[in-house]
Amino acid sequence: MDMDELQNSILEKMYSEYRKGNIGLQRKDFKEVEPNDQKLDSAFKTLKSSGYLEIKSRVHTTIGIFYIVTLSKSGMAFIENSKHFKNKFQEFDPIIHDDDIIFGMGSEHVITILPFKRVYAEINNKNPENRIEIVKNVRMIEKELSNEIINKSKVMTALNYLRNNASWILPGVFGSLIAMFEK
Repeated sequence: MDMDELQNSILEKMYSEYRKGNIGLQRKDFKEVEPNDQKLDSAFKTLKSSGYLEIKSRVHTTIGIFYIVTLSKSGMAFIENSKHFKNKFQEFDPIIHDDDIIFGMGSEHVITILPFKRVYAEINNKNPENRIEIVKNVRMIEKELSNEIINKSKVMTALNYLRNNASWILPGVFGSLIAMFEK
């Protein structure tokens, strides 16, 4: 199993256990996923540095490396919105995690700029039919504003979509724009 497959297997196992109510998992819970301690250690470290899991405890002994790991909110957002994991779980409904300003969609994983947190919360609360398109356009604006050179045509295209299809979100978007430039 290569490293990407191992990391996906770890995330899949952690999410599956999370849905059963098991929040913290130990090394022994991953024996069937990967018996090699060093390889598993490397995968855990990579997932931690990516922000997908938290290592609550790590102890290296003569008989192996022991862990207690939990899935982070960004890890959950990634799994719940990733195309890779989409068909792996029954009754799967992608959601936006706006706690701790995390937003995940598709296989993309991004950190949301704080002023946009309320915009995503409003979209989640209203839950319109075109939610995904609304989120994509808000994300486009947010992404362009984080670039060194802003592509005005992309921002205008996204704003036009929102004006025509979700005008109720515009006050929040404009408030977020203003808040970004007040920093």
